[in-house]
Amino acid sequence: MLLCYSSGAREGSGHGWGSWRSSSQRSLVRPGRGRAPVPAPLSCSSSCFTTIMSLRACGLIIFRKLRETSSASAAGNNIEYLLLQTSYGSHHWTPPKGHVDPGEDDLQTALRETQEEAGLNSTQFTIIDGFKKELNYTVNGKAKTVIYWLAEMKDNNTEVKLSSEHQAFCWLTLNEACRLAEFKDMQGAFREAHNFLCSKG
Repeated sequence: MLLCYSSGAREGSGHGWGSWRSSSQRSLVRPGRGRAPVPAPLSCSSSCFTTIMSLRACGLIIFRKLRETSSASAAGNNIEYLLLQTSYGSHHWTPPKGHVDPGEDDLQTALRETQEEAGLNSTQFTIIDGFKKELNYTVNGKAKTVIYWLAEMKDNNTEVKLSSEHQAFCWLTLNEACRLAEFKDMQGAFREAHNFLCSKG
């Protein structure tokens, strides 16, 4: 049975197991803050620069390891991945990620977006050396690049705090994460990350 965490299920704990239900049945986590105001129009040069930057995004595939039997650990069944559900559009599920801001490098963007979207800062997880996944696809006729690093939670009980951009989150096994991540390239990224972790033991 697929289980999800809800940030509002238990005050201050970040726990709260509940049975997975359809989106129409599920009580979704809503941060309670309004959407950010629409920014003032940019100058032509700034607008062009922002458009270019918006075609590049970065994020973290965040995981945690549960305490299970040695056989489960060997098979990678003790690994869970964090997915966030957007509060807009088709309400798709992704790891925390976002567009590169002017003056940022890629990893800085991934760390900032993770803190903004999931409330997790760089002291609460460890970036895993040796893994970096680049996805390339087309959005509305424009080429887009998304880069992911792999990060392990230091404390499995750390609370996830959603921004207004997301309405729910789940910790999921590989197969569950691939079911919710609708896009094949994202599914492939999860599988590649999982194989990398299993190969490290």
